[in-house]
Amino acid sequence: MIRFALAQLNKFFLALGKRRVFMFAGLLLLVLGWGDYVTGFEISFSFFYLIPISIVTWYIGIRSGYLLTLVGMLIWVFSNRLAGETYSSEWIRFFNTIVRLVVFMMIANLLHELRTILQTEHKIAHTDHLTGVFNSRKFHEQLALEIKRASRLRYPITLVYIDLDNFKSVNDQHGHSMGDFQLRNVAQVVSATIRKTDIFARLGGDEFALLLPNVDSEHCRRVYQKIESAVMKELAVLHSPITLSAGVITFKQVPDNVDDMIHQADGLMYEAKNSGKAKAVYFVVE
Repeated sequence: MIRFALAQLNKFFLALGKRRVFMFAGLLLLVLGWGDYVTGFEISFSFFYLIPISIVTWYIGIRSGYLLTLVGMLIWVFSNRLAGETYSSEWIRFFNTIVRLVVFMMIANLLHELRTILQTEHKIAHTDHLTGVFNSRKFHEQLALEIKRASRLRYPITLVYIDLDNFKSVNDQHGHSMGDFQLRNVAQVVSATIRKTDIFARLGGDEFALLLPNVDSEHCRRVYQKIESAVMKELAVLHSPITLSAGVITFKQVPDNVDDMIHQADGLMYEAKNSGKAKAVYFVVE
């Protein structure tokens, strides 16, 4: 139940956007300051100031977290002063404020570090270490999600299975470091050519997969030709013997099985290789 509630809150704040998150947190700080004022200085809400500070730090960044911490301490000082809070010496008020400020900034910094670590671990778990694109595991996850979305919204999807022809000869003649370099180049060129909504991954070795949501059988030819042209232009600069063989399959009605979709695209790719390489075989599943 708690996990579900946190997931819903996460969706809420992500949907708000950074500007509205900051405004929401600032408003929450003002409400807490007002609570400090109306309840008197003997009851303190300062601990709860960590809630808006944490929200801003998590969803915007550490600088915004520090800024809101400073604003929160100013609100706390003035609300309690207006409520009649007095000290035997003003330096005590100053000392209490500085202590809270330092502690809250430390907590904000720890939260920022935690988010950075989690993001790094997530990236490592879902990213191919060599090329920086998605790995096979992440591609399967994204494909499963896209199947559900395409089924619900009733639009076609196209799956492209790409193999680099003659890649072994690059490794044999120039070493694995050159082969790795050219793999990275291919991945970077494809990533720069496709849309943000497209999903590109390295499945292993010299094989890649590309998922094109809401792309029909006519449009996919232009998309793949654009990708192939960009990649071959880059490889020509490197004087590389590599070419591309691809299986391009469009599903007008998507199946439920992820592995079956990949298997069909893989089969088309092997047709392309067996018929002379450096070509694409297209197929439409009605």
